[in-house]
Amino acid sequence: MTDLIHRLPPIQGSYTANFPLADLTTIKVGGPAEIWTKFHDINDLCSYIKAVNGTPFTVIGEGSNMVIRDGGIAGVVTNLGAFMSDVTVEGDEVYAQAGATCGKVARAARQAALSGVEFYAGIPGGIGGALRMNAGCYGVETADRIISVDVMTNEGKIQTLKPEELNYSYRHSELPEGWLFLGARFKLVAGDKEKIRDAMRKINAERRDSQPLNMPSSGSWFKNVVQPDGTKLNAWKVVDAAGCRGWKVGGAQVSEKHCNFFVNTGGATAQDLLKLTEKVEAEILKTQGIKMVREVKFTGKD
Repeated sequence: MTDLIHRLPPIQGSYTANFPLADLTTIKVGGPAEIWTKFHDINDLCSYIKAVNGTPFTVIGEGSNMVIRDGGIAGVVTNLGAFMSDVTVEGDEVYAQAGATCGKVARAARQAALSGVEFYAGIPGGIGGALRMNAGCYGVETADRIISVDVMTNEGKIQTLKPEELNYSYRHSELPEGWLFLGARFKLVAGDKEKIRDAMRKINAERRDSQPLNMPSSGSWFKNVVQPDGTKLNAWKVVDAAGCRGWKVGGAQVSEKHCNFFVNTGGATAQDLLKLTEKVEAEILKTQGIKMVREVKFTGKD
């Protein structure tokens, strides 16, 4: 057992050493957390951040868009969903805490007959991750809808930022190292509840038809390719043109159904996924001269 657990400050929640993480990710691979932490509430988290110094700290949301390496994650790992997942509606604004799922936000907006986040119905992650990576689909991004973002600094102080302070761009934000997203306020517009419902159903139907939802995956693997004129080339088309559809390494495979999805066919390791990623990247660079940029994040140690 790691001795780190004995050096951490007391909290109202609990610490668990060598906690398995694979099942907390959508692709179902990866080693354990050195210390898994359950915080009681945001004040407990704030007190911890203020007290601790230098210990690596990782927040896992819904476990999509990430691959935990086979050696697991050093330091303290947590999930905010247990105590920070509220979604509230005030007029034409929706406030969502970082631990809420994107789907929960879409449903709350629909129930209030507010339009603008229907695209969240097609994103299987949490709001914290959506804020960090400016998640989006169908031509809409998170940054298009937020009017303010609450964050916690690496000193445990809570601040409210405007979206422009985060320098949002395609699948990117600039939150300082060690800071955490706590939540965001979205500005929406009044709409027809049934039309909003139909739009969400259409998005989910398109996902079922085009994506390998019956297999463990992490969502889109590569970012779309931004061309010199600013237009974007779909990543799946680049992967497909390189002839990589269906490629396998161990239990990892480029999906036959949607080749910007890498799937776990059973027993895959993070190393399988990394080797397959590097193999596909090399083939694309060789055949098309394109350097792919990963959307999925490899986290932890080998």
